[in-house]
Amino acid sequence: MDVRVQRAIRDSVLLKGAALAVGLIAGIGLWLLPAPVSKAAGIPVAQALEFRDPGFFQTGPTPAEVPTPEGSPSPTPSPLGISFTGQEGTEVLVGNIPVFRLQTAEYPSDVRADNVRAIIERFLEEGQLPEPEVRVAQDANGQYVLRLGERGRFEATQRYLFTVTYADAAAERRVPLGQVGLNDVRLVANTWARRLEQAIAEYRQDRLDLQRAQDPRVLALTILAGLATLALGFFLWRLFDRSLVRLQRWLELQAGPAWGTWIDIGGVLLRGVGAILIAGISLDRGISFIPALRPFQRAFYLGLGRVVATALGVLTQPLPNSSVSIASLLVFFGLAVLVFTVAHYVSVGFKQRFLSRLGLDLGTQESTTAIFKYILTLFGILLVLPFSGLNLGSLAVIAGAVGLGIGFGLQNLSNNYISYIAILLERPIQIGDLVEVDNLLGTVERIGPRATVLRTLDRIFVIVPNSRFTESKVVNWSYRDPRCRIHIPVGVAYGSDTALVTEALLSAAKENARVLSSPAPQVWLKSFGPSSLNFELLVWINRPQDQFVLISELNFAIEAEFRRRGIRIPFPQQDIHIRSLEGLVSLNGGSRSLPDAASIQSALSEAAKSLEDQNGVS
Repeated sequence: MDVRVQRAIRDSVLLKGAALAVGLIAGIGLWLLPAPVSKAAGIPVAQALEFRDPGFFQTGPTPAEVPTPEGSPSPTPSPLGISFTGQEGTEVLVGNIPVFRLQTAEYPSDVRADNVRAIIERFLEEGQLPEPEVRVAQDANGQYVLRLGERGRFEATQRYLFTVTYADAAAERRVPLGQVGLNDVRLVANTWARRLEQAIAEYRQDRLDLQRAQDPRVLALTILAGLATLALGFFLWRLFDRSLVRLQRWLELQAGPAWGTWIDIGGVLLRGVGAILIAGISLDRGISFIPALRPFQRAFYLGLGRVVATALGVLTQPLPNSSVSIASLLVFFGLAVLVFTVAHYVSVGFKQRFLSRLGLDLGTQESTTAIFKYILTLFGILLVLPFSGLNLGSLAVIAGAVGLGIGFGLQNLSNNYISYIAILLERPIQIGDLVEVDNLLGTVERIGPRATVLRTLDRIFVIVPNSRFTESKVVNWSYRDPRCRIHIPVGVAYGSDTALVTEALLSAAKENARVLSSPAPQVWLKSFGPSSLNFELLVWINRPQDQFVLISELNFAIEAEFRRRGIRIPFPQQDIHIRSLEGLVSLNGGSRSLPDAASIQSALSEAAKSLEDQNGVS
């Protein structure tokens, strides 16, 4: 496929919106499967629906002294022995949407929930979708019951729903059953009444909208309204995308190319968040215009809420044998990243705006900046620990795991990091120093937590672990005083004027701009060699990294000075002393005179041939 076509498909907003819509519709479809409502265990639902006695669901015997609603001490809860776990009972569904959870009393919780659901359905069907009203009343036994009726005609149309029991209040408030009083039951009853009335009203409105939607004109208008909402969302997305592109271009012009990468990353994140928000809101508003899709929309949000609640429950659940949870760890790591980022930029600003103005060398600035950054990081971590719900004691498990990792596989990493701390504190090497370690000569470019970067004289960058600088012998040519003395050996022939040689060497040194005038250059006569007088020129420089260039320049200058003054540099010489002429006599046919060159060459050839024959025979 053509690259331009692939790029167009990838950047197509319409295609992205369609993909997002398909994903959301698929998600809605997954949530359309409501949980099956279990039937009564042992008691038929029809039989349960025939009971209208408010005391049918009474949880236990009525206490002798019944308090008033304003009242006095609450009666003793019913000794049913129900072990509350927070997950028992059955949800009351209104239009397949759960409202609250009923617990088991004298009858199973699913029977109670089915009874409430059936009463609501009969109320809406018999009264032609009347407007609901739910009230809380206290019966003669002092228990709180919920009644459903038509708003404006409540007394004539009221019907009993259920009695709020102590078990219901304990499960709703998530406390043990023995700690629930009558006042708690009243509060739960009032809360459930408002919640149930709102749920019935929404269910009634959905059914009214469905009835109106049977008219083709209303259905067409609702579909058009939904499509118009989606089109408006697409227009807003295009406007947002173009505005974001212009904003990125303006920021790149104002901030410069150094911030280009960060501006691109921020643009991608904003574009993704904007697409999700605009598409989600547009789909939500568009679906809300279509009555047939509203129950599905509500079921989707319900399922999404359950997923979020489950995820939050898992994240906030403490880890085994610890008070630390996954959520607290995530919050801690997020705040830690923020602390590291802030410490880095604050330390960089501290270096650029303060340290650089003090006239300190580069190595001192880098070391001070690193120490300042780690101090800020340490205080920042100690500060964010309480905000994330962690403390030093709760991190014992993590510290133990890190210590075990260091003991088994992180020895080298911890060794390099400790060496890094030692380098920062002792400062044996600094950025810009010329050092030699393990026969490697280079300039320190960067000192990191794990390794140090050296740049050799050939501009090759070498990564050296920090432990090498604390365990090996290191030559630092720039330590404290960068001045160093360079030795340049020179040999001259015997018979040369030593004063003239000294003058030539000093002249060559003084003409070089790299050589310091103080201390002054020196010439030493080191030794008497086999074929030469060995001199040594000693010069001082303040840039150790220039020593090899300096040696080459001085060698060129010395050769020119020697040639101008007629000083000869000797070749290696050897003298041959002949103690006997017997071998040469045999080579010259018995004559006592010295043989000529031809005779010597012929004799050597015959000797070599004879040696080859002997080797072949052997």
